[in-house]
Amino acid sequence: MKPLLPNTYVINNKYLQSILSPSTDIIDYNFTPDQIHKLNLLQILRPDIYFNKKLSEEEFYDLSRNYYQKLINDQIIYKSDNDYYLYRIDSEDHSQTGLISLLNIQDYLNNNIKPHEKILVSKGKERAEQLSKVKFQLCPIYLFYDDQNIDLDLEIHHEKKPIIKFKSGKYVHSIYKTQSDFSSINFKELFVADGHHRIEGFAQLDVKKDTKFMAIIFPKSKCSNLAYNRSVKFPDNYAKDNFLNDLQKYFVIDELKYHENIDRFFVIYFQGKFLKIDLKKDYTSLGADCIDFGEFVLKEILQIFDETSDDRVEFVPPTLGTDYLINQVDTGITDLSTLMRPVSMDLVIDYSKNQKFMPPKATWFEPKPLDGLFFYNIID
Repeated sequence: MKPLLPNTYVINNKYLQSILSPSTDIIDYNFTPDQIHKLNLLQILRPDIYFNKKLSEEEFYDLSRNYYQKLINDQIIYKSDNDYYLYRIDSEDHSQTGLISLLNIQDYLNNNIKPHEKILVSKGKERAEQLSKVKFQLCPIYLFYDDQNIDLDLEIHHEKKPIIKFKSGKYVHSIYKTQSDFSSINFKELFVADGHHRIEGFAQLDVKKDTKFMAIIFPKSKCSNLAYNRSVKFPDNYAKDNFLNDLQKYFVIDELKYHENIDRFFVIYFQGKFLKIDLKKDYTSLGADCIDFGEFVLKEILQIFDETSDDRVEFVPPTLGTDYLINQVDTGITDLSTLMRPVSMDLVIDYSKNQKFMPPKATWFEPKPLDGLFFYNIID
């Protein structure tokens, strides 16, 4: 796979603060209506949230298309030069640089670009429909390559002064033009970090075989993965009083206090208590807390067999914090929450290479590139 010139639109630097948007995974949780109306990208991604009203399918996509075209007409975004770009993310203790590129969806369909987790069925269809009807991509797919097997130091290629630089939270995001030609690089395999639903959306498009999509490719050694937790409502026919006994069939249980470094263990929060759980020796771990939870708690105990479509399972990103997980249970919205350890990068690669799939929302890569800096017109 050779990285292709991006051929994208780029955000005009002076409009930067009014155009960026956080992940739609968290927008429903953390933002007030006043804050939402300052995040203009939601007029493309989620106009129903932006305008705070139900929209017909036709209204939804008309608003998306019209606002996207307005960005072009008003020169809020402009056509990029025929150059490669590098995306750098810095914090006090971390730095990573990725290559912005176009890639061919056939490489995903042929498994040269390798996913590691299942997708939520409804969300995959939603992404495909959005891509098909609006014909744009503003959320790059975050890929990584195994830099033990390829000699590519992106840090030495970027120019001294970024064309875009800003701080978001604890991270500084910088975009650099580069005069380097990356077309001779051959990535034998790439791995999906963030964007499983988006890339599957491209795969579902009824378009010609050389359809391209926009990606940012980072080295594996610089990628950090956090735990993506769950908060679960018990099935109506399940007796909550039986849960601890059922849990003890598979796990050794110890109660922990909140201050006891709960992030070091596999923990369930249930009925106001933090329960450290360890799989009994009679059972074999599948390699990660999120996988074991799906197998032994959801399937065996609760008889919830499909996390990809069962709305009793809420996927909670780490950015919402432990207090959110606790509150879901304490207020009766759900019955239990998990506090899991992250999936190892080695396991991500093992699953990817062997075409195995973790549960949906198994990983949360942090930091990640933000949406709305680059826009790609889908050609069909």
